[in-house]
Amino acid sequence: MAYSENEKEDIFNKIFKTIENGKSLRYALSKIPLSSKTFYEWIEDDEDKIKQYARATEERAEAILDEMIDIVDNNTNDVNVLEDGKEVVNNDVIQRSRLRYDARRWLVSKLNPKKYGDKLDVTQETKQITEIVLTDATANPNT
Repeated sequence: MAYSENEKEDIFNKIFKTIENGKSLRYALSKIPLSSKTFYEWIEDDEDKIKQYARATEERAEAILDEMIDIVDNNTNDVNVLEDGKEVVNNDVIQRSRLRYDARRWLVSKLNPKKYGDKLDVTQETKQITEIVLTDATANPNT
């Protein structure tokens, strides 16, 4: 199907908005529907669209961070109250929240590793070796 420039623009706007709201490109394309092949063909020759897509993916990471805050702040159903008034911790809900949070944390670190990835300390204090000391393990056995 041939699309007019206005239709393409509307499609791009829908895709970018969906991505900015924390969804994947695959999900956004499935809602149009549009194949990823067509999307990439349209975008490859348009620097402006490439930049918009990059900004949308950065916004997606921010939206996922907002979800992470919502997950950790939500304590609904963490504790159940029994008929006798006794409170019982619902570990399944807590574990599911932890899993949801950890999955998003991992995803954000991959989506934007420079900003949210693990930082490695690769600095090392170096000392110049000024003498060699022989220990029992390195000593000459013939002496």
